[in-house]
Amino acid sequence: MSAESVSVIPRSQVDLLDFVDWSGVECLNQSSSHSLPNALKQGYRDDDGLNLESDADEQLLIYIPFTQVIKLHSVVIKGPEEEGD
Repeated sequence: MSAESVSVIPRSQVDLLDFVDWSGVECLNQSSSHSLPNALKQGYRDDDGLNLESDADEQLLIYIPFTQVIKLHSVVIKGPEEEGD
């Protein structure tokens, strides 16, 4: 799947970015130089040079509250392609 096809939002669905309660967003184990806003904020998340990274291991615990009740259809997570096996 190409990066372009990942960012396309199907008809009748919306990007929930406008409904995120930024004051309550949390991410455990995030690196201070590669923090959650890199992955979520408009403009940042489309920049391949910015990413979210753990400071400890391969695990991240992310909490994203919203300003109103939402119906979540899907979550898109984009990561680097694997380098050789």
